[in-house]
Amino acid sequence: MALTLKALNNDTSFLLTFYPSIVPKDVKSPESFPGAYTILIDPWLSGPAEILGPRFSSQEHAGDSCFKSLRELPEPDMILISQDKPDHCHQETLCELSPHVNSLILAPLKAVKKIKSWRHFDYNLVHTLRRYSSKHDTIFRIEIPAFSSAGSPGEVTISLLAPKNDIIGTHNAIGITYRPPCSVLSMNLGSYLIIPQSEPPSPDSMDRPQTPRIISATANTIYPSPYNTREKTISLLYSPHGLPYSIIKPWASTHLVSEAALPLTALIHSFVQVDMPFYMGGNMATGVPGGLDIAQNLFPRVWVGAHDEEKLVKGVVSGSIQRKEFDIDDARKSLGARSGLKKGLEWNTEMIVLEAGEERRIDGR
Repeated sequence: MALTLKALNNDTSFLLTFYPSIVPKDVKSPESFPGAYTILIDPWLSGPAEILGPRFSSQEHAGDSCFKSLRELPEPDMILISQDKPDHCHQETLCELSPHVNSLILAPLKAVKKIKSWRHFDYNLVHTLRRYSSKHDTIFRIEIPAFSSAGSPGEVTISLLAPKNDIIGTHNAIGITYRPPCSVLSMNLGSYLIIPQSEPPSPDSMDRPQTPRIISATANTIYPSPYNTREKTISLLYSPHGLPYSIIKPWASTHLVSEAALPLTALIHSFVQVDMPFYMGGNMATGVPGGLDIAQNLFPRVWVGAHDEEKLVKGVVSGSIQRKEFDIDDARKSLGARSGLKKGLEWNTEMIVLEAGEERRIDGR
């Protein structure tokens, strides 16, 4: 299985495409294959993002996005909004989509209320993400249909990681896992006991579009036998503003462990540290220092920069923003030093910055 990560702008809008290992590496449209799943994250293509009106804060992209409208993109399976702030939940960009779009829309409660207030999308497609808890069923799960009755379904999971008293709602993270359907090419037949929930698809159903089914309970999906050889799981953490690892740890130590999804496949996190006066919210992005704590614990294969664009800012806040940039090579060395690597040894996390329109394929381990 693999993940293709495409930057839509120089900030923090991404298109993720997850797909099974049976998809050829040179294929141009992996999202069209059965078992693939696409997620559009925090789309903001153009126009101002205002907080409390233009006099207080109005920001725009300094560079062009790679698309002028979301209508230029194939319709994603999911639109994921991480918070209600307008540079993440951008009305002008999102409402360019047809009101008849079939994409699932997932967001925290405040963002869901904002999206529903626009009266643009079908309410039945807009779902609220609950704060992750290892004691309660708070993970949003989507079942990906099996290729045939001989295989077993895959699954996408979405988890909202946030502090208990997250009043501002800036510092949070979205945890994503993807496990493709198991095929006869990658499994021993009979290695799964499947709990029937619907009529299994016919062998020729691979030629028809398949609609993922939303499910809610962990234990009601698949019970692996002691000898299963199921597909591996890809894991991704999206935290553009940063989040203390203490909030991420319960998700990593329970869900990622149970899914055998460690080390982390990809971390999307800021490299630039951004601070404001305490009365304006204080730290806005933890940058490299915050990302190092996460990377040191989850060992991501790739760390992709996010939310680092130096935007065009107007209003009261414009003179209060303090940016501290870090050299990526120095950050990699710092990560190795913090992790106890001997001098001269390289930490194996690759750190990259994607410009608008650039994409990167990351193969599962």
